[in-house]
Amino acid sequence: MNVTIKPIIYGTQEYEESVDLRNEVFRKPWGLDIRNEDLSSDATYEMFGAYKDDKLIATIFLTEDDDETARIKSVAIFDEYRGKGLGTYLMDYVEDIARKKGYKKVALMGRVSAEVFYHKLGYKTISEAYDYNTIPHVDMIKDL
Repeated sequence: MNVTIKPIIYGTQEYEESVDLRNEVFRKPWGLDIRNEDLSSDATYEMFGAYKDDKLIATIFLTEDDDETARIKSVAIFDEYRGKGLGTYLMDYVEDIARKKGYKKVALMGRVSAEVFYHKLGYKTISEAYDYNTIPHVDMIKDL
């Protein structure tokens, strides 16, 4: 798949498109609306979008847990682009950035439904399942 990854700047039109994408993928299927949430912490993340023909089709964010551990957030891909290697490509892309910044580990909170995908990328589950926005999640970590 021919995609371009570009930074997304908080408060821009591209950022608003990323909110809409995350809403479609993460909230609407469960009758929720991301715009009812406080998204101000997004301003502190490094945000990236995957674009195909100038259309945003996926997002992935990077932040810091501590000096040794980066955190990946908001891995959201429109349904029609799943299963084509884009998720792996995005994860590799952001893990490489974390590695270059000197992080030793990367953590994430993943949906239980995506746990097998993250295991294939070398992540280990480090928590029991818990509900986040009524959706089962687990905490995961990977050594870089």
